[in-house]
Amino acid sequence: MSVPTQTEMDLIVLKLMLDGEKRTRAQAKEAIRQQLGLSEEDCSLKTSSGVRVYESRVGWSVSYLSRAEMLHAVKRGLYEVTDFGRACAEQYTDAKAFYYFLKKTIAERNPWKHGGNESEAQTSKEENEAEQTGQEGEVSPQEQIDAAFTQLNDDLQEALLQSILEKDPTFFEQLVVDLLVKMGYGQGRPTQVSNDGGIDGIIATDALGFDPIYVQAKRYAPGNTVGRPELQGFAGALGSISRGVFITTSSFAKSAVEWASHYPHATLVLVDGKRLTELMVQYDLGVSTERVYRIKRLDGDYFGDE
Repeated sequence: MSVPTQTEMDLIVLKLMLDGEKRTRAQAKEAIRQQLGLSEEDCSLKTSSGVRVYESRVGWSVSYLSRAEMLHAVKRGLYEVTDFGRACAEQYTDAKAFYYFLKKTIAERNPWKHGGNESEAQTSKEENEAEQTGQEGEVSPQEQIDAAFTQLNDDLQEALLQSILEKDPTFFEQLVVDLLVKMGYGQGRPTQVSNDGGIDGIIATDALGFDPIYVQAKRYAPGNTVGRPELQGFAGALGSISRGVFITTSSFAKSAVEWASHYPHATLVLVDGKRLTELMVQYDLGVSTERVYRIKRLDGDYFGDE
């Protein structure tokens, strides 16, 4: 079966603990894996930050249930079900209904809450928003952070591409050279615009200029794909040079990609607009860091958790 949503996992973990066993988080994760019969593919599913999805959801469920006093830590990092937890497990069979009850219980038992009415109003508001979006409780907080990070990067990449398209071709030629230099391929320079012979930039990979990389940059609108003829022209301009990089703001036709992969006289690397902006973000070209968030977790070694 597929990995349960965060909403489903909360009730699954609580019912698992009804057997009276005391479990650490790690033991709960393994027990859930076996109980659900998760496949290797299911277990290998990770968030964009590399966290295993099912482990993240089980871990957060243990935290939620503990905060709601449905689980009790008999010692550091070792949990068992409480009488209140047993009663809740017997009362609820619907995962979504239990999820909202769990959130409400956590809010009511929060020692820093500002009063029951406000807590109930907030819970009601969240339930209404959940019904409208259909996404509340589907994923763990870790997955929400990763998804937000991905969305921010996607938006940034779109803004980068639009900014490049608003500049002239000469700016783009300098940009691709700057990128390859930042990536560590060597020192680079754009060629003379009036006499470039189809080559827009040259990267010298060593001090004496042996085995350089030739670069061609095409600032095309997204719908204007680069075809096989453009790549053949670039390959002809390489002459005896064995490495070339063709970078465009648009994309490559399938026939062009296939031709380049089988070209016998040089290694041709193709970089489309999506990959270009990914590399710009990765190597900090044309972008700056606005804010850094440090995500911290409980130090299990310090507190003796397994």
